[in-house]
Amino acid sequence: MKLKHPLYKASRLGWDIARESAASILTYELYPLGLVSKSLPTLPSLSFRQSSPKLPIVFIHGIFHNRSTFAWLKQRLYSKGFRQFKEVNLLTSIHPIPRLAEQVARETRLLIKKHGTPQVDIVAHSMGGVIARYFVQLLGGDGLVRNLITLGTPHRGTEWSKYSIISHIRELTPQSRTIELLNRCPAPKFTRAVAVSGDLDIVIRPKDCTWWEGVRNIHLSHVGHAGLLFSKRVLEIILSHLNNEEMMPSPSRNQNPKQLFKFKGSKDIKSSDTIIRL
Repeated sequence: MKLKHPLYKASRLGWDIARESAASILTYELYPLGLVSKSLPTLPSLSFRQSSPKLPIVFIHGIFHNRSTFAWLKQRLYSKGFRQFKEVNLLTSIHPIPRLAEQVARETRLLIKKHGTPQVDIVAHSMGGVIARYFVQLLGGDGLVRNLITLGTPHRGTEWSKYSIISHIRELTPQSRTIELLNRCPAPKFTRAVAVSGDLDIVIRPKDCTWWEGVRNIHLSHVGHAGLLFSKRVLEIILSHLNNEEMMPSPSRNQNPKQLFKFKGSKDIKSSDTIIRL
């Protein structure tokens, strides 16, 4: 196999860092958009193809962000035929994770009642993934949520949070009661879960803290914490899960849902395997 020239590697790393920096800046430039409207606006889709009905999608943002975090992903999903969205705005710097998870639980149940669907799908970024896990694993969300897709989430806690002056942010340390409680819980039985992380993520440290035991873990190269929100590879992963129209079994049925799910484009992948995309 032909080795790549060191200059190529250096230029590729420089480009990756520049792209990640641009993504980080863009997420905060979009911040006011999440304050002025109850829902993120979408541009009209040029696609006229008919699509089958889709489950509603709940977006859960991370620390110091709001619903605007998902502006790009929502637009891309809208262009693929998804029409029902709920972007939850959370006061992550004021309320602890359990209380934020209770808010997500209320919003999710209201969304299910509003649209008359048996389940919803959740896409969560950073701390939002921990909040979503708390809802699914501890507040009865296992089964109400068909797919839980986390992006750049510190499932095992992150060492950076110990330096925060805000007590709620310190809930994300590996030794916190919340993180230890979640990791003592078994993986969801009736919710398909996948944890997506990026190799250039400097916000979540150490790197293996994104690992969620018992579910599918996907680690992407050339992408960082904010870049996950604008990555075409992440979009492909999300669509692969959301377009699987097979409904999950209800909690009353004694089945293992992970045996029912196949990741499109991959062969013989177990639920706890890691996929590295180059």
